[in-house]
Amino acid sequence: MSKAKAEDPGGAGWEDLVTHDGVFAIDSLQRITYWSASAERLLGYRPKDVIGKLCYEVVGGRDSRNYRFCRRNCPVMANARRGRPTPDYDILCVLPTSQERWLNVSVAIPKRPRAEFRVIHLFRDVSQRRRTEEFARKVSSGLRHLLEENAPSQREVSLSPTPLPKLARRELEVLRLLATGMSTRQIADTLGLRPVTARNHITRLLTKLGVENRLQAVVYASERRLI
Repeated sequence: MSKAKAEDPGGAGWEDLVTHDGVFAIDSLQRITYWSASAERLLGYRPKDVIGKLCYEVVGGRDSRNYRFCRRNCPVMANARRGRPTPDYDILCVLPTSQERWLNVSVAIPKRPRAEFRVIHLFRDVSQRRRTEEFARKVSSGLRHLLEENAPSQREVSLSPTPLPKLARRELEVLRLLATGMSTRQIADTLGLRPVTARNHITRLLTKLGVENRLQAVVYASERRLI
């Protein structure tokens, strides 16, 4: 396959696409038809090594339960064939160096009826975020265990007479990062936000939980198993 074919499958104008994310495209048989330089940087495979191969054999992503997500007729392909969108998702991939890397993947389907069927995958490295979230879970679990050990045994403790606050996905992410002891700037860097945006998330979170500071927020959330 020529270099031009690898860089611009079907004349889709890929040479004009500028993105820091890794990008690859597949056809209706799940064969890779395009593999960007960023994809090579993130996963270690050169275009000439993967063009024409089955995407699930190259990427081989698994979910957090070690279930094979990348496979023949995966949910992404099932949705694409019906013209349905697929929400972004995380998968764990093994690189040619045997290293593991968590990727967050977004899917796009070009709306060009006369064009050849294509499913485009854009992905980025979220290994640091996944490690942070796992650490936060361990910290919150340890804190919860410590609180349970030190709780009075003579009486039952009523955790909350009112319904628990409903937190948005981003607020839960911020709460987990607070549990690791991260500063506002560190939270902003981890989530790809501006510091002022991260600060606003924290302020809204404290208000929703009805607490005065970050430590109280972590203790409150651990007692009520929000994290």
